[in-house]
Amino acid sequence: MELSNPNVLWFLLFVPLLAILRRRQEARCAVSFPPLQYSQAGSGRTIWGRALVPLELLVVASTIVALAGPSSSIRMQSLEENGLDLALVLDVSASMQAADFPPNRLEVLKQLASELLLQSGPNRVAVYAFAGHTFTQSPLTSDRSSVLALVDSLAYESIHHGRSGGTALGDALLIAGDALVSNRIEDRDQVLVLITDGESNMGADPMLAARFIRSEGLRLHVIGVGGPDPVKVYVHGEPFINTEDEHLETSLDDTELREIADAAGGTYRRAENIEALQAIFTDLARLQKTPLETSQLVMRSPMTPGIAGIVLCLVIGWMWLDAMILRRPWR
Repeated sequence: MELSNPNVLWFLLFVPLLAILRRRQEARCAVSFPPLQYSQAGSGRTIWGRALVPLELLVVASTIVALAGPSSSIRMQSLEENGLDLALVLDVSASMQAADFPPNRLEVLKQLASELLLQSGPNRVAVYAFAGHTFTQSPLTSDRSSVLALVDSLAYESIHHGRSGGTALGDALLIAGDALVSNRIEDRDQVLVLITDGESNMGADPMLAARFIRSEGLRLHVIGVGGPDPVKVYVHGEPFINTEDEHLETSLDDTELREIADAAGGTYRRAENIEALQAIFTDLARLQKTPLETSQLVMRSPMTPGIAGIVLCLVIGWMWLDAMILRRPWR
């Protein structure tokens, strides 16, 4: 229990003094002659008369306690993370259907991205899917369940590969970076995670996008997926035939990706297998953690209304006792 005005309780010290003064007053006011109507010793009137002063003292004491503002409180401690803004920029081009990451690169990427989101604390998250064009799969939001569902919905059919095929790294980085800057909150870190298995072959210059990211104070982590050896691409078990009427093969030359990361002042990691990619995502989850702030929540329930009700009942009882019993002649 807590008191909002504890100093008021000092007035309780006057309650014993008040009791002494009331007793003396009753002694001085006692009449020399007995009542005209006979009343036996120890009758109800005598008993009720002795209860009057204690009742008055209870009223006074209860009023003082009520003025002290008592309340019951529950204290809860919470840990709050500052959080950050995270933009996942995911390559969904046809080469992400390569089966060197079984069942294919895109499915593994979706699974690991979902695990990253589940560990990302109070972050706002955005997801951008790109190939030849960039699509906003999810705008920046803290609605984690919606983002997870939208990541899970990514598939080969998410884009029209005849119209949007290719790899436009520069466009994807510029669109995602500009979205973060437009929704910036002061003193909140903003991070882009680019995951791709190819070099840019259309759209804006990726180096221009990297310099933009650096100038805006954004952090960039680039992840290259795949190895140096060519891997044939199959979609739903059928060979993927490119625009040159050839069976598409993919291999990763990460020279450009390293240059992009350097120009943006970011980091580059290469994942040639599932274990390496999983380790990279584990490191990213650790990098996102921000210092915890401890706060204490105190929930107070005032007890004054209850005590006021008690005082009211005591006053009514005192008035009834004084008016209906002590001042009324016995019949």
